[in-house]
Amino acid sequence: MEKEEERHCVSLVPIFKALDQDDLGKISQNITSRQLAKGEILYSLNDNDDTLYIVHTGELKNYRILENGKEQLIRLLGPGAFTGEWSIFKSDIKHNDYIEALEPTEICQLTRQGFKQVLGQYPEISMSLLQHMSERLDISENQTATLAYGSITKRITSYLADLIINSKVNQEGTIQVALPMTRKDLASYLGTTPESVTRGFNKLEKAGVIESISNKIIQVHDFNSL
Repeated sequence: MEKEEERHCVSLVPIFKALDQDDLGKISQNITSRQLAKGEILYSLNDNDDTLYIVHTGELKNYRILENGKEQLIRLLGPGAFTGEWSIFKSDIKHNDYIEALEPTEICQLTRQGFKQVLGQYPEISMSLLQHMSERLDISENQTATLAYGSITKRITSYLADLIINSKVNQEGTIQVALPMTRKDLASYLGTTPESVTRGFNKLEKAGVIESISNKIIQVHDFNSL
């Protein structure tokens, strides 16, 4: 990866958005790149490293393995998304999840030492990073709360409500929601099967709560009914 591409990679990350091109160029001096093949694991459960990983091109899957051996999706990471932020603050933190490439993926890597240099030069990034980490915790807590529901329809409506709230759209009247993942991935995220998700959506449609415009576009007729 040329330095110009590394600068572009850094520019995709929300916490660096406020920096100008010169500052992004300075940060890119601390960046190294890595290519992942489809299916390649970036890190696994109990791995210990000190690196912030940024997706430049491609897509990664973040998941955990449940006690029953099933895979549960945590999130999908596209260009500009990053992971590993916790490990750059503490050396004894071990990963409790997995990251796998869903397609050929190029990532940028910033080590703990390199990131500390960045924070020393641009302390304003600290607040952006803390905000991002707080949002990630909220999403994780929402997923845990959603999985506590036994009913698949309740899991789906809870998930849709969170999407609407986080998108900050007007909650009055009919609301159109774009699912950020496939139904199969949504099933993994909700801790169930694709068939159960399909039945859940069908049940909600028959009840008049939602309307499926396509596999990824859902129309919610009344937010308060979720």
